[in-house]
Amino acid sequence: MAEPDDPPERRLWVAKNYLTSKIPLPAQDLLMSIIGEGYRTGEAAYYWMLAILSGKALADLDSEARQRLQSAWEQAGQSRDGWFTAAKVIKDLVVLLQGPQGDAARTARMDQILASFDDLPEARREEIRRHLDTLFTTGLRRQFEHAHAERVRDQRLANERGKRVPKFFEPVPHPPQSTLSPRPALRPFQTVFFTGAVVMGTTGVAWGEALSLGHGGPVALALAVSAFGCVSVLAWFAPVRFPARFSPWQDDPAPETSDTMAAAVKRVFERVRRDGADGESTEGWTATTRTLRAALAREYASVYGSPKVPPGGVDYLIKRHAKDAWKRFRAETLVIRPRAAVLFDFAAVALAATALGTVIEIVLADPARATGPLGLTFCAVLLLPASRGDVFLVRLLHRNGERVSAARRLRVEERLYQERLDELADRPEDTEMARWLDDDKHYFRSLVLNQYGMESEEVIAEAMLSEPAPGARRSRVRRGPWRYSAYIVWVYLLTNLGVRQIAVHLDFASGTLSNQRRTSFRYDAVASASIIEIGICFDENGRGVLPANKRKRRQAGPDTVGEASPDAEAEEKPGPKPNSGTGPEPVMLQLFRLVLINRQRFDVTVEQLAEVDESLGDDMIYLRRLALDDTGVSSALRILEQVAAEGGDWVRHAKMRAEQIIL
Repeated sequence: MAEPDDPPERRLWVAKNYLTSKIPLPAQDLLMSIIGEGYRTGEAAYYWMLAILSGKALADLDSEARQRLQSAWEQAGQSRDGWFTAAKVIKDLVVLLQGPQGDAARTARMDQILASFDDLPEARREEIRRHLDTLFTTGLRRQFEHAHAERVRDQRLANERGKRVPKFFEPVPHPPQSTLSPRPALRPFQTVFFTGAVVMGTTGVAWGEALSLGHGGPVALALAVSAFGCVSVLAWFAPVRFPARFSPWQDDPAPETSDTMAAAVKRVFERVRRDGADGESTEGWTATTRTLRAALAREYASVYGSPKVPPGGVDYLIKRHAKDAWKRFRAETLVIRPRAAVLFDFAAVALAATALGTVIEIVLADPARATGPLGLTFCAVLLLPASRGDVFLVRLLHRNGERVSAARRLRVEERLYQERLDELADRPEDTEMARWLDDDKHYFRSLVLNQYGMESEEVIAEAMLSEPAPGARRSRVRRGPWRYSAYIVWVYLLTNLGVRQIAVHLDFASGTLSNQRRTSFRYDAVASASIIEIGICFDENGRGVLPANKRKRRQAGPDTVGEASPDAEAEEKPGPKPNSGTGPEPVMLQLFRLVLINRQRFDVTVEQLAEVDESLGDDMIYLRRLALDDTGVSSALRILEQVAAEGGDWVRHAKMRAEQIIL
């Protein structure tokens, strides 16, 4: 990401990376800023032209975009280097597309432009093919597609795509930190009660032992030694028997951090169970690991809660504990009570018996004075846990062991961290993910044309949309679009005979296309095309659609949201309602919706709009515009809105719009 005070060269480099990832919107903003500041090079002007035209048809360009394109071309004309040559090819292509279709002069001019295109460096040819593909029509597309299709076939699955794509969706590992908890301490009011408990307990025990020794002699001494031994055993094994009370992490983490880490622990444990089950029964896994998961979530929330760790950053550390728990679960040793807990219970019973014997000795020694030491000791026993003094003493007892254990554990986790970095070393860049997706769309389009027995010349206009497939994993770079592990890809081919709509499931790692669905309809069958936001609220009762009066509505447009169709309201079902105050926020889903006259409806998910991370430079308006452009919805909405408004006259009007003068 570029900062406003970065030098122009740095911002140009960032803009080029945005374009490589097929994210023209921020690239255009950056290029406009550096050119406006006087950085008027042919390279910047060339990429500005690419950013303006990327993924758009000529009819998509409003008056402002056309003025910018004119300015970019004028700027490119001031240089006479290789960048000017590439920019001139773009300009000649746009001019060619505005002329009459099918005449001999145009064909000759097309051959000249293609010859100039072939003389460009491979990098420039690839950029023009990728970004200006939507502009190509009729014979021009055929010429470009011949070479492009061969490259797609050769490179679509290259560079170990199937192995590397899943790594893009893996969280970035966070460096391990020491799990040594803060030194045990008491709050002021706890210190007061703890001091009182120690004073009363010491006095009561010393007084009682004096009376007991005076009466019982060797028996009283044996009871005293036994009591001391039992107390030592209880103190040593208390953290095993009561892990929550004697946890090293006594301060509660922030609720948000705690909930996030608990969800991460649950997710990783569930993934380990799913991967290791192999179809076998895993009944009891959730209940058996509940205590372990709670302790682990509390510890990691305390260690990694500040500064905030990115989501999934410690999944690789949690996985280590989950795998160990899974191994013990399969061996049926996870439910076995720890030996230390059994010893604790035996010591507790022995201490109770010893205490009873000591009380009897004291009462027999001096019944009149027995109430003094017994009362002091009893009060001390009550005050000690109330002041959490028992926790303080046990923590001090285990402090050295905790220090050694934390150092040993840190060494193990540092090794795991390095191994994880090595595993993800060949994680694909966002630019490579964008290129693969672009190739998949071209490949899908060529398959559709072959299936329908159509040629490119028969397609007047087209639109391609992509949405996440159900259950797909997702990830994104800073200020970039979401990338998914599986997509539903839609293509709309508009011909003289009507609209062909085809949808297919794309497994992104393998590039496999499956579950193809086709629909054809006439132009006058389209009732409406719009973008809507639907609120999905989550609360303790589950998930449900927000009622109509809670939804966000805006007028349709490239950056806005249109009204939902009337039948959408009738299909709402009862569900959780948004809470006020500190309740859960609704998740706003942005949808592209096409409705036919027969009320048949097609929805394409554009983006979730509620997940904005300001620390990553996110902005709701920016993300909305980015999602509309990246998924192809902006272009599809424009085309299908025109179809809904013009009906059967759309073909004639589309040809007239294509001949509008831009350059």
